[in-house]
Amino acid sequence: MIPKKLRALGLAATLGLSLILAACTVPIPPTEDIQSDNRAAPRPELRDVPGIVDPDNTGWPRGVEGLNGAVDIPGQPARIITASIGHDEMAVALVPLERLVAVGAVSKDPTYSNVAGLLADKPEISRDPETIIAQEPDVLVTSPYFPGEGVDALERVGIPVVQTALQHDPEARLDAILLMGYIFGEEQRAAEFTAEVQQRYDDLVAITDTKNPRPAVLALTRYSDQIWVAGEGSTEGSVIEAAGGVNAAVAAGISGNQTISLEGVIVMAPETIVIAQPIAYGAEEFRQDLLDDAALAEVPAVKAGRIHIVDSKLFTTLSFWNIRGAEELARILWPEDFPNLPPEGFSRAE
Repeated sequence: MIPKKLRALGLAATLGLSLILAACTVPIPPTEDIQSDNRAAPRPELRDVPGIVDPDNTGWPRGVEGLNGAVDIPGQPARIITASIGHDEMAVALVPLERLVAVGAVSKDPTYSNVAGLLADKPEISRDPETIIAQEPDVLVTSPYFPGEGVDALERVGIPVVQTALQHDPEARLDAILLMGYIFGEEQRAAEFTAEVQQRYDDLVAITDTKNPRPAVLALTRYSDQIWVAGEGSTEGSVIEAAGGVNAAVAAGISGNQTISLEGVIVMAPETIVIAQPIAYGAEEFRQDLLDDAALAEVPAVKAGRIHIVDSKLFTTLSFWNIRGAEELARILWPEDFPNLPPEGFSRAE
């Protein structure tokens, strides 16, 4: 399952673990020297990456195409803000922490963020442009949900803003890493890191793709007395599929994340239920209610007690960390094939 750009380049075969570890220990030049590292040689892995205007231009200035249009980046950014949790998780892997100058509150919350422990001391920004301008960033990379008036305000004071969408499918995940690496002037690190991420994914699906039959799995949460299910196109659904399960909600024709009744759960007859909801927000109570409900007694997952609370931040993040969620779910579905704990995290830039 190697996407075409990595298969053509053979990155996963040529960039081994030793190179990845080396990337984590190479000293980053002082801030005043960052602009001089232009890496003039073309990088073939940048071909066909959405958003990169001229993959042969690895000097400065350079241009990218965000969801908000064409953006010129005058020099390698020394002060970076990535104002969404998925972008923050990727930025931590691509640049040293000192170049990430501020983050949003959610990225510092361990309930939702896979990198919260690394960001505890970072200044906190909101979507109010004034809090961002105060940090004097050289570039802002963020999601399409950042308010348009905020983008306009930042651009008026000369801060380049790049809005990019994050997706969970394997090739789009790699494209997002390569695009952010290009924006930051860290093409080499991005290439190495995509190889690491791809290898983790390939090692997983090399086993789970062979499984037949696959169990019907349902991802459920409950908030404000409403039960939500993750269907086609959901991040939770992609985790289920990578782990070797069949998303029972897709088989029932459900798209995205929708509310559902208990009757709907009965009809879908899942063999395993995962609750991707924080313990602090009622996951354990929800699990017990499912187990105790007489109407659900014959649902295979309930009858067998196969209702598992999983770490929600691994199942809902729009970054490479959802591979970690798939690894965890694979250990639930196929314990004999995954007897050992996977690596807890991923390498990061130092």
